[in-house]
Amino acid sequence: MNIALTGMMGAGKSAVGKLLAERLGMRFLDMDVQIEKTAKKKIKDIFADGGEPLFRRMERELVKCLSLLDGLVISTGGGIVLDAKNIKDLRKKGKIVYLKAKPEALFERVKKEKTRPLLNVEDPLAELRRIYGKRRKLYADCDICVETAGKKPEEICAEIEKKIKAG
Repeated sequence: MNIALTGMMGAGKSAVGKLLAERLGMRFLDMDVQIEKTAKKKIKDIFADGGEPLFRRMERELVKCLSLLDGLVISTGGGIVLDAKNIKDLRKKGKIVYLKAKPEALFERVKKEKTRPLLNVEDPLAELRRIYGKRRKLYADCDICVETAGKKPEEICAEIEKKIKAG
């Protein structure tokens, strides 16, 4: 079984994913890191060179490959939900876990980072709110939803484990 973590940028997918994989004795894979390795360039450079469509194609190809593997905790990119085929493929061998957080909480986590191409705009909080509004219903199509506000990664992992065991 795989566990695919979804949610907005800054939701904690990477931090929670690493810890969850360790706790469950599974392998951890961060899709953004894997895409950077494959492309031999940073996400921001992929966006600069080919725009979001290029990145989404690379993301789709990686999902196809990951859907054939087993025993992974996968940190997906925030926009993975934009293509329903991605969710369908990730669900083939596992559970989709949505790490839910409001745009204001996400902004507090990512406001100092300069590596998020979608937030390189004049008003990044407004952009986060816009993206969240567009994706909220897509994220809701998950097997498990965990609210992350005010919780440490250990608490989030414990909640995910409990919900997975409950079925």
